[in-house]
Amino acid sequence: MFQIMKDALKGQKVSALITITAHPDSTFLGKKFLAWEDGSFYHEQLETEIFSDRLRELCQSLFRKRKTKCIRLSVDQTEVEFFIEIFLPPPHLIIAGAGHVCVPVVQMASLLGFCTTVIDDRPEFARKSRFPLANEVICKSYLDFFRECKLSENTWVLLLTRGHQFDVMSLQELLKREETPAYIGMIGSRRRIAGVFEQIKNEFDETSLDHIYTPVGLDLGAETPAEIAVSIVAEILMVKNKKSGHSISNDIRKLAKLGFRGGESG
Repeated sequence: MFQIMKDALKGQKVSALITITAHPDSTFLGKKFLAWEDGSFYHEQLETEIFSDRLRELCQSLFRKRKTKCIRLSVDQTEVEFFIEIFLPPPHLIIAGAGHVCVPVVQMASLLGFCTTVIDDRPEFARKSRFPLANEVICKSYLDFFRECKLSENTWVLLLTRGHQFDVMSLQELLKREETPAYIGMIGSRRRIAGVFEQIKNEFDETSLDHIYTPVGLDLGAETPAEIAVSIVAEILMVKNKKSGHSISNDIRKLAKLGFRGGESG
């Protein structure tokens, strides 16, 4: 059962692990189920089938709220308590372009718990030995990959390709999709970015283009590949955590000088 849940999370499926924590019949205690957002359900004991329909309904509400909860319900006039744990898959970072900046980005993203996929159409760059911490390294054309890859609100896309023509074809496929990733970041100079937008502006509305973070990264004065990676990953965290990205000290410096006597404690 735990392997099934592990595989589901790896496949970017939000999962619920349900445990019976109270039941008049002690043989039911500790029995577990799995449920998913699409309504599918898994249990190992036939006698637990009676709980399936009610649990499916209850789990949908918790899936929407992304909330873990202990619940009680009556099944065939029997009071049963369930502990429903919602498990979210790790954020999935897709990096298109396996160049110098991609290497430290994968290292940092791995430390932060991201599931990383590196895609490049050059066999000499798309090698697992080059990205040992990546979950996937795929050698494929950007067009074919973004046309077929799974996207969701938990997907983060980073375009670090070697030329604006690859950015254009990647964005064209991404913006055509019904699914919207949480973030699309694109590296490049102002000239390169202007060239990309010039080619796609007539295909998509301004709202779609506003969703693209470019030039990618926070303004840290980054120059080396590692520094650029820091600025990129910092921006991704800023968007993911819905924060401002400014220095934390800006908010408390004045109060700190006063010893926090202004009524705030931290």
